[in-house]
Amino acid sequence: MSRILFICAHAPTERYPQAGQKIALRHLENYINTGVNVDVVVIANQIEINAATDLVSLFGNSLYTYPIKKIDKIISCLTHFYIPFKFATRWQNTVLEKLLDLLQNNHYDAIHFEYPHAAVYLDYIKQLISLKSTKTIISIHDIIFQSFLRKAENNLLFGIEAARLFHYEKSLYSSASELWVLSKKDRNILNSLFAIPERKIFIKPPKLSNFIYQVQRHPAKIEKKSLLFWAAMNRPENEEAILTFINKCFIPLQKQEPKFKLYIVGASPSKKVLALASQQIIVTGFVEDPTSYFEKAEVGIVPLLQGAGIKLKTLEMLEAGLPVIATSVGSEGVDATGKNLLVNDSFDEWLSLLINYELWQQNL
Repeated sequence: MSRILFICAHAPTERYPQAGQKIALRHLENYINTGVNVDVVVIANQIEINAATDLVSLFGNSLYTYPIKKIDKIISCLTHFYIPFKFATRWQNTVLEKLLDLLQNNHYDAIHFEYPHAAVYLDYIKQLISLKSTKTIISIHDIIFQSFLRKAENNLLFGIEAARLFHYEKSLYSSASELWVLSKKDRNILNSLFAIPERKIFIKPPKLSNFIYQVQRHPAKIEKKSLLFWAAMNRPENEEAILTFINKCFIPLQKQEPKFKLYIVGASPSKKVLALASQQIIVTGFVEDPTSYFEKAEVGIVPLLQGAGIKLKTLEMLEAGLPVIATSVGSEGVDATGKNLLVNDSFDEWLSLLINYELWQQNL
């Protein structure tokens, strides 16, 4: 029977409120469904590992977890300064020891790295595998270089790190047997930017949340002039997006039309976001079943300024039938063909578009 070693930089689980962890779990479940044996090594924040009780029940003694704290990441970055910081955060000597032990005692048909920074161990374990009989796979949720390049526009240090990431990621991806990406956009970036042959790149579109397919939008249910921002609020780029939208668009919008309402739906909003709560700005925090918000919001918004990779939040709102207005970052990896999606990077123009929503809809 085939055997897979699955190394993950976050905890694959349905029980942590971020899209990436769910994508990782889908990949694991696909292996299980084909009947292969899987050993799972997880290097992740303690809060994720604690949440992943579904992972424990699935893998039992074949699961090896390594919780990391902020101080662990700092030490790893200092002691492995020659590695880009994002990758160095997942380096732990105890993890390497476990990987070497597993490889010395088992033959694996494939070694699967979920998230690019899980593959920080690839060069160290190559000596123990035959690349002819053991496939190496890197599942790329985000091209990290792209994310840092955006941040580098206003910060020289991010520019230096982006340069390091470019060379590191190009070398890493070139050495793997297969690369999995979530969208055509990421495949094209790997091919054009890093000169990775297309034959090595496989597009694995993400599965959307189950509740999306239960959403039933009826005109009578829709709350006029209501906006939905759907996101994991503990991610810095999501917090930055909604704070910028409120300051540059929603406050001016309310001055012109006080009836506009904003729903911020997603787990772990910061104190800064919670402080914005009012009759017209509803901050829900974690919601077990967000269906009702998808059914009543008139428009979905994705005002992202940072980040890389496919935007699951955009795909989910579109699939549920919401018209969506997004920045170019917020629409990355989304095939807008036949979709109710408007892409615009000017919040001044967002203001006009939302005020004249019916006209916008007529022109789509």
